Amino acid sequence: MLKNSLSLLLVLTITLFSFASLAVAIPACDTSICKDYFKTYKKYSKAGYADAMATLGDLYFNGHGTDKSIKKALKQYKSAAKYGSLNGQYKAAMIYLNNEKYKDIGKGVKFLEKAARAKSDEAAFLLGVIFYKKDFHERDFDQSDKWLTKAYEADNKNSAAFIRFIDKSNELNSSNYPELLAVLSEKPLPAEKVKQVSKQPLTASTQQQAVMPTQAKETAAIQQQTAFPKDDKTEVITITSNLHDMFMAQLSSLRNSYPQKGATATGSKLIGRSCDEMISCGAMDKKELTILMNNIMGAGAVNTFYSSM
Repeated sequence: MLKNSLSLLLVLTITLFSFASLAVAIPACDTSICKDYFKTYKKYSKAGYADAMATLGDLYFNGHGTDKSIKKALKQYKSAAKYGSLNGQYKAAMIYLNNEKYKDIGKGVKFLEKAARAKSDEAAFLLGVIFYKKDFHERDFDQSDKWLTKAYEADNKNSAAFIRFIDKSNELNSSNYPELLAVLSEKPLPAEKVKQVSKQPLTASTQQQAVMPTQAKETAAIQQQTAFPKDDKTEVITITSNLHDMFMAQLSSLRNSYPQKGATATGSKLIGRSCDEMISCGAMDKKELTILMNNIMGAGAVNTFYSSM
C-alpha cells in the first residue's frame, strides 16, 4: 500500500512539469480513449482551468482525440497564457515564431517575455538570442544582455554555448553585455567538454550515421529518450513516461484544485503563477529550438553554436 502511495505521489509531483520536459509525445489519435480524454480536457478548459487549456491546446495541435487544428491550439494556448500557464505562454510564442501561417514575431516575443517573467529560463534564453540577431527581430543588446544573463544565472543548459558563440563573434564586450560580464566574473563559464573522436572502424552503418543530418540525429535522440525502459529497477520512469498515466495524474490534480478563470487577482493584474505552482511548466523542445535557432541565425551559425555545446 505504501509503495503504491509513493508511486502515485511521484506521478503527481512530476506533473508539476510539462509533458514536453518529460519527452512524452502526444501523437495523433482517433480512438475512443483519445476522444474521451479530449472531451474531458475540453470540459475542464471551459470550466476555467489554465493547465487544462494548455493541454487541450496540445491535443488540438497534434490531433489527439480530435481533428488537428493549429488555429484552435493557438486559441487554447493564449487562453491558458492569460490565466498564468507558463506552458500556454511558451507554446503560443512558438507558434507565432515558427508557424508560417501565424508568424508574428512581435506577439511571439511578448508571450516569451511573459514566460520569462514567470522564471522560465528557456524563454529567457530565447529572448537573449532573438534580441541578439538583427535579421530576425529588432536588435537590442540591452534586452539580449538582460535575458541572457537571467538564463545563465538560472543554469540554462544552452546559455553557456550561446555565450561562447557571441564571444567568438567578438561581440561579448562591456558595451553590449555589461550585466552578463559582471555575472561571468563571479560565475565563469564551465569548461568546454573535449569531444572524443571515435576510433570505430567505418562500416556501412557507421558511414550512414556519420552523414546523418544534425536534425535527424536530434530526432533519433529524442525517440531514444522516449523509449519505455523494461528494467524493473526503472519502475518510476516507466510509470511517469506513459502518456495516459500523465493524463490521469494531471486530471486528478485538476479535480483537487480550483479554476484560475474567475479567481480574484490583485488590483487590475491577472492572476499569475510561478513555474513551481503549475502542472504545465513549458520546457524547450529540442526540435522546436533547432527550427527557431535556424530561423534566427541561419544553418551555418546554428552548427557553430551546437559545436560549442
